[in-house]
Amino acid sequence: MSRLVTLTATLLVLLTAAGCATGMGRATSQRETVPVVEFDVDADAVFDDAFAPNRLRSVDPCAALRSAGLEQYGAPASDTRGELGSCSNFMKDHDGEQFNATLYLDNDVYNVDTHRIGGLPGEVLPEDETCFVRTAYQGSGADVLGARHGMQVQLLSDGAADPCSAAVQIMTRIVDTIRTDPPIGDAAGSLASYDPCAMLNPVEARDALAGATAPAVARGLFRCGWTPENGVSANVRFEAGRVETGTVPPVDLGGKLASVLPGTTPGTCRVQWENQGTNASGDDEFVEVSVSNAGPIPLDPCANAIGAARAARAKLPRG
Repeated sequence: MSRLVTLTATLLVLLTAAGCATGMGRATSQRETVPVVEFDVDADAVFDDAFAPNRLRSVDPCAALRSAGLEQYGAPASDTRGELGSCSNFMKDHDGEQFNATLYLDNDVYNVDTHRIGGLPGEVLPEDETCFVRTAYQGSGADVLGARHGMQVQLLSDGAADPCSAAVQIMTRIVDTIRTDPPIGDAAGSLASYDPCAMLNPVEARDALAGATAPAVARGLFRCGWTPENGVSANVRFEAGRVETGTVPPVDLGGKLASVLPGTTPGTCRVQWENQGTNASGDDEFVEVSVSNAGPIPLDPCANAIGAARAARAKLPRG
């Protein structure tokens, strides 16, 4: 472990220096001070406009992962898409050992006060043969858990003595690609290109919230919540997976049947529907709209969730 930490620490020093120097086209004299980027990682802010949510949602995660030059580590395999905004390459290294790299464009990030990776706040978490490297592109904002948001590279390497060195290199190249030449995906009809906070306008949100008003608060790229002070909250979430089967009859959202999923405790209800067919990994893209009532206001959370789901469905492709 000491060798792993030493190698990774050395690499991070070099990469941090490179990240600070990016974009500096002239030499500095002895009287000049090299500017060092400082981030208020607790602020509700995007640290670099290149990583603004509306831009990241258009990035093809598989092309971004391939931009890291996986071939230098071995023989890349075919892309494997998983959840929204993610891509994996389950490849072999030059010795035939497994070298599995996964990129998540939307990931919670926590302890990023020490490292700078590609110029962004970062964290490096070694775990046996796996390393998790995360870079934050946004502060904690109003997320209920206070988690910062960013990207993650997860690397499982059977043969590498220090998988974190390779993972940091991969993340650094991905950050640079997205900042300078982001690969735009063909996301026509995909939920990945839509803003969940745009699914309910202020009037529709007010109807779901039993007459209260609250701002839309993004929680990553694919989740949004409305939480007023009356105890009623609403959420819109985009996912890849399978729509659950409801215990009550499905509801028609205007040509699309949706599952209605009352909560196991009173006052909560979710509505889910498939947006489009299965992807290469066998998962569906689906939308979930939920309403929760923790206050004294009498309401049927399923009725409110169905109304909000109809409003959201009208803003999405009819595929």
